[in-house]
Order: sequence, then C-alpha cells, then structure tokens
Amino acid sequence: MTTTNFTGSIEPLNITIWEKVNLNLFAKTLTELMHEHVALPLITGKDEDGLIHFRLNTDHENIYYTFSGYPRMLDYWHVLKPSIKKHENGKERPATDVSAFFVEVQETFGLNSFTLAHYIEEILHTLYADAFMLSKGRIAVGTLADADYQTIEHQMEGHPWIIVNKGRLDFNHTDYLNYAPEANKNIKLLWIAVHKSRAAFKAVEEINEKDFFEAELGKETVAAFKNVLSAKNADPADYLFLPVHEWQWNNKLLILFASDIANQLLIPLASGDDIYSPQQSIRTFFNLSHPDKHYVKTAISILNTGTVRGLPPKQLAIAPRLTAWLKHILLGDQYLQDLGLILLGEVATIGYLHPDYTEIKDPPFQYNEYLGALWRESPGKFLKPGERLMTMAALLYVDDSGKSLVAELIEKSGLKAGEWLMSYLNAYLRPILHIYYQHAVCVNPHGENVILVMENYVPVRIVLKDFAGDILLNEEAQAKLPKDFSENMILSSNPESVPLVILIGVFEAYFRYLGDIFETTTGYDEKSFWRSVYNVIQTYQDEHPELNAKFERYNLFVPHFKRLNINSQRLFNGYKETTGFARSFKSGELGNPLTQFRTEETVSLKES
Repeated sequence: MTTTNFTGSIEPLNITIWEKVNLNLFAKTLTELMHEHVALPLITGKDEDGLIHFRLNTDHENIYYTFSGYPRMLDYWHVLKPSIKKHENGKERPATDVSAFFVEVQETFGLNSFTLAHYIEEILHTLYADAFMLSKGRIAVGTLADADYQTIEHQMEGHPWIIVNKGRLDFNHTDYLNYAPEANKNIKLLWIAVHKSRAAFKAVEEINEKDFFEAELGKETVAAFKNVLSAKNADPADYLFLPVHEWQWNNKLLILFASDIANQLLIPLASGDDIYSPQQSIRTFFNLSHPDKHYVKTAISILNTGTVRGLPPKQLAIAPRLTAWLKHILLGDQYLQDLGLILLGEVATIGYLHPDYTEIKDPPFQYNEYLGALWRESPGKFLKPGERLMTMAALLYVDDSGKSLVAELIEKSGLKAGEWLMSYLNAYLRPILHIYYQHAVCVNPHGENVILVMENYVPVRIVLKDFAGDILLNEEAQAKLPKDFSENMILSSNPESVPLVILIGVFEAYFRYLGDIFETTTGYDEKSFWRSVYNVIQTYQDEHPELNAKFERYNLFVPHFKRLNINSQRLFNGYKETTGFARSFKSGELGNPLTQFRTEETVSLKES
C-alpha cells in the first residue's frame, strides 16, 4: 500500500462529516425502532402544530436522549435531526455516536452481547459508506432530475427501512472502493469455464446456448476461451462459460473450489471485454459497453441487508421458466398491456453445485450459493422515444439542501403535486393491484425492484424485475403456480389472507416514506397523499367488478394489519446461521391509512 492510498482511505473521516452521518443515522434509528416498538420513549410535551417531544432513557441514570418529531401514519415519525440531543451528567450535546447509543441501551432493549458486537460492526460499515458518499459530494436534485439512469442509481443511499443498510460484512476498504455501487467504479467480470457434470445452463426457449454466449462475449472471445480449454486438453464441448465477480473468486472460489480447479472441473479463463457498472443490489451489473445487453447477476457472499448475497441454485434452476410463465400470463393481459407494464425477464442462468456442500443435509444456506450467474433483460430496449429510466428508490432522495427529488420533478413537470402523484400511482399501483388480484402473483414491488419510465419528468409506466428471488406466494398463488415453481419459492406466512404484499410491501415498505416526503417537501399533506392512494384503489375496484370476491377475501381496507419487524429480526434473532433465508417476523398492528376514507365515505352517504 502506498502512502497516498493509506492516507486517502481516511479522507471521508473528517469530524464534521462523521458527526453529520451519525446524526442522520441516529434519526433513522429512532424512527425505525419506534416504528417497530423497540424504542419506547417518554412523551415530555406537545406543540400546537403536532410536534411531540420525547425523552429516551438508557441503561444508565446519568445518560438519556431527547428529540422531537412529527407523527405520521403507519407508526412513522418524522424526527427532526437538530433536536436529537444526548444528556450525560447534566450536560447536553448533539447525539453523534450511533454505535455508543446501542451500547448504552443494551439492557433496555434486551440485546445479546454477541449480536450487539456484530451489529455495531454493520453500523460502522454503514457509517463509513455514508461518510464516503457525503465527502464525494451528493448531487443536488436540480441536477439529478436530468441525470442518466446509472448516475441516479449510484446516488442511492440504500434500503430506507433497514438501519444497517450498507453493512457489507467481509468487504475491506479496498473492496468497498472497487465494488460498492456508490464508489461508481466500473469493472470487468472474470470468466471461468465450468464442467457440465457440475453445472447446468437454463434458458427460455428462444435462447440458443451457442448464440447466447457469442452474443454476450463476442465470437472472437468465445474462440479464445475454447483455445484455452483445448490447450489444457479439455474438450470445450464439456464446459459452460460463467462470469464471476472478482471478489468472489479471490475470497471464496479459489480456496473453497480448489479441488475442482485442480481437477479441471473449473478452469479460469480471462476477463471479458465489456465494462459493467454495479447496481444498488451490489451483485447485479449493468452493461455500459452495450446497454441493451443483459444485466448480469453474480454471487458476492458478503452479509448485506440481512442475508449473505449468494445465488440460490433452486431459484437459478426455475428462473427462466418462471420468466416464460409470467410473461405468458401477464403480457397476455390486455389491461396490463394498456398500462405499458415492462417485465425484465430472467432469461438464462447457470448454477454450479459444490460436490461436498451439496452432500451435507441442511447446511447453512450460503455454502450452496457461492457460484452461479443470472442474465436479466435490459430495460432500455423497451423504451419509446422521449422516455427515460429512473429507479423508483430515487423518489425518496433528499439532497443536502433539504429539497427532494420528487419536489424537483414536480416543479420541472409543470404539474401540481396532486396531479403528478396521481400519474405516479396510476403507473405504479394499478399494475401491482392487477397482478395480485387478477393473477394471484405476489411480486415484491419495493423501490429497488421497480424502475420508473419517465416522460417529461412524470412517471408514465413501470418496469418490474427480480422474479425468482422476490416473488412471495400466498395460498392461491401457490395453488396456481406449477408445483416445481412453488416448491422452490418463498411461501408467505399469511393465515389471515390479508393482502400483505400491498399493505406491507407497498404501504409500510415504501408509501410511509414517500407520504412523509410529500408532506415535508412538496406542501402536499400526508392525508391528501393517502386519499390519492385510496382513490386509485377504489377506481381500480370499480373498474373490475368481476374481482369483487377477491377484493372481499383479500381486503385492502382492513382497519389494521401486522407490522413487519425488519430491524428487530437482526437485533433479537442475532447472526446465527440458518438453512434458509432469515424471514422477518410480524407483530402488533398498524392502523390502515385507507380506513379513514372508507369511514368518511360511509358518513357522507348517510348524511346525503
């Protein structure tokens, strides 16, 4: 390491930056822990405008915290960052040490010491990433509104719900600078040859294996790779070409697959020619050299946002056929076609099975997810003239001046806030409703999984992605899907038949944040935001009387629904290894924001 690299690694750790990112994360921590009823502060006062003042005690009598926030629907709080103060031995100062806070409330929250130690490691990783982004310079929304798809992608700050949203355990600083999406460093993927006795290529019917690899790599590169194999006395016909992430090769594959490498079941080739850009999900890559070529999803076995980011072989096995099934069902639906829905097919996969780990009964899941690849369609080829792309996660972006990207888009569009919102809701919510009620498919439509198609700064339709990994199955969907699909997908724990994919997946996971942004940055109050949501849902139901039985069975207007405890899952279940994806648990009740409009509607009808 050179002296320049050594000193450069601490550039983001300026005290002003460090205290700011701690304060930002502190506000998020309080918001999310209050939402999940982990933090239960005392109310010490309330202002006429609804601002509530709190005191949060710790394990120590001489240390407590005070802060203020505005209540929002769905047990959300808009915490005012400057109000967060630490009181210690009678002295008050800004609260700028999130990890110290968790140590101070260990007994109050009931945190296991082993869990707390690991969690603080994730906090510090997240804070470093936040400091890096701040030191690099966050783009003002006036510029971001006109930025290209990838520029916007790399400005995203991670999962809005998860406190430690950039934990990335097992990345060192060099890895961070080379591979994190916000570092914005383009990469080439490494390619290896894998023996067909260990690996399988799956693809939709339209794809021919030979043509596929020649299109992805180029005929010259394919020929060069075959020459490498022939020079090793290996028959090219016995191998598949597989892209791998450099980090995965250096940290997992080279050692754990050493026997297969020695026996030429796995043969390293070279880097491909195409340049790729990492996406928000960190293991998915956009092809910058040829934007219409496929995204490539690889395994990167780091712990990030709750799970180790490998590639499950069962999902790789079904992804192309699931894509074909979904496209046949959804793209054959005239209503969805009229809405302009785009589905990014997961059209080809390769899964490679480790000879030892696959023989172990119920091993920790990550040991069978080290090696594989998935190719997903690129959205650019589906665009019409005048359309551009923007990750839906961007609608939650607020720049350093406090202005939101939403407010900027509304301003540039020339529309009123309510008009812009209705265009967005019609583009996003209507297809989600129809996919659920008409086809019993539970996509997971959070901000990173949805791409907005924008025209004149207004969302006009959506792109959906990540099917095999993120489709949840309710009872009806499980019965409808082919058995070999449903057996290898995530079953939704939902005995009440409540439409949680919308109530939790849309309302709690996304709209509780977006509604607050409309309230605080556009002047469009939260109640009006939810009334717009209600109106879109009611209009959809009025348009589809043939689905009334479904609307009644999966009732979107239930007064309450269970809260999902994403942060509590980690805080109270710890870091123990599991045989499958660690599912967050549900508890308590959240008041449904839609219920108030049903009540108003009923009262209005009675009065008339």
